[in-house]
Amino acid sequence: MKKIFLFIMVSTAFWGCDKLLEFEPGDVVIDETALETPEDAQRLLNSNYDVLGNLYDGRVQNIAELLSDNLAFPDNNNDFIAVFNRETNFFTTGTGSVYTDLYRAVYRGNALIQNFDLIEGLTEDEQTRMEAEVRFIRALCHWQAVKLWAQPYGWTANNTHLGVPIRREASQEPLLRSTVGEVYDFILEDLQYARSNLPEQNDVYADRNSATALLANVYFLMGDYANAASLASEVIESGQYTLDEDIDRYEVETTNTETIFGIVGSLIDNRSENFRDNYRSDNNPDPNLTFSADVAELLSLNASDARNEWVTAGGDLNLVNKFNGKEFFNIPILYLTTMKLMRAEALAHSGGNLSTAIEDINDIRDRAFGEGLNDLDPSSTTEEVIAAARAEYRKETLCEGVWIDQLKRMGVAGENITVRGAPYDCPGMAIQFPNGETTSEGFILNEEGGCL
Repeated sequence: MKKIFLFIMVSTAFWGCDKLLEFEPGDVVIDETALETPEDAQRLLNSNYDVLGNLYDGRVQNIAELLSDNLAFPDNNNDFIAVFNRETNFFTTGTGSVYTDLYRAVYRGNALIQNFDLIEGLTEDEQTRMEAEVRFIRALCHWQAVKLWAQPYGWTANNTHLGVPIRREASQEPLLRSTVGEVYDFILEDLQYARSNLPEQNDVYADRNSATALLANVYFLMGDYANAASLASEVIESGQYTLDEDIDRYEVETTNTETIFGIVGSLIDNRSENFRDNYRSDNNPDPNLTFSADVAELLSLNASDARNEWVTAGGDLNLVNKFNGKEFFNIPILYLTTMKLMRAEALAHSGGNLSTAIEDINDIRDRAFGEGLNDLDPSSTTEEVIAAARAEYRKETLCEGVWIDQLKRMGVAGENITVRGAPYDCPGMAIQFPNGETTSEGFILNEEGGCL
């Protein structure tokens, strides 16, 4: 089954709740005519998805990718350079706007939950489903924020290091940072509610599998490999998703068969512009973002690897071809390939079935190399399975901003992880908060610099 994400442009379709949004940012004071019907409530909920569309058009992914070792020094973009150099401060506008939009989606969802009592004719089932969607989005946004603006889960023994503010209500009241442990507890609570209350099918919106897949990813970064493998298996074995026949998941007119949760791009809303405009090498000899020499070498290790198509290697300039020839395209956020590779490594770590793990890895390799041409041996050891799953995960997710999460996970597990010559947890690897957060007395900013 193909799964897509529908985004409704607020300027043209959100007329029923425009009075509500006039109060944003700020405490929500609802005019009784702004949120009256179930249709008004649905439009407010849709506006949350709209904000996600503006975030995951490459903005979030590019920031995270720049922190990893996948990209070379960026060209002609000061915000990108600040992130790459691990020198962000509270005046770095690109990171600040992403942070603001993550909490904008949270704000709108909280506003809906707080004002269900204003809506006549909203059934209990509709309210439960809407709250589950809000809490899925809220969890996703808090998780993205805590990954970028704090040191990773497991960095301190009890995760007492500072995370990000937890926003449970539609208010702009200044808040202090919660601990990373508290933020993850909040995320888990929201996702467990979403998983229990989202429908099995939900048209083009988040459904039970969306919440299950995201929860599996969260557990994986927490090092809870048994739960990660179990939840990933539930999604994989649902039968609703199939591996794409080729390596290109960025479809133009249709949604990729792997997509569990994603967004749809079009010429009207320009959803994929931050990928297209920063990476495309067919119409720009000097794109802002190019692959590192390390990635170029990784992709060239085997000439039969179809993923070689993604790079034009050139020493100091390794062009990205992954998005060439496309003015707009759909963007998967959660999809089957990563579920399989995550399950493979999780099974190996947790003492699970290595045969299943090897099969998962070989499913991905068969697509990249040709069936049976570069398969992992059935007698492979636990260590070999982990290494293979990681190598395939890195290659498959290039430009998607998730490899840095895996490097940090390995680092907190005790592995000797450096990223472009610096420790994975050095000051600067956690993005600096925007200046607006300093209005909260006692708010502690991240330490800046120190990675050289």
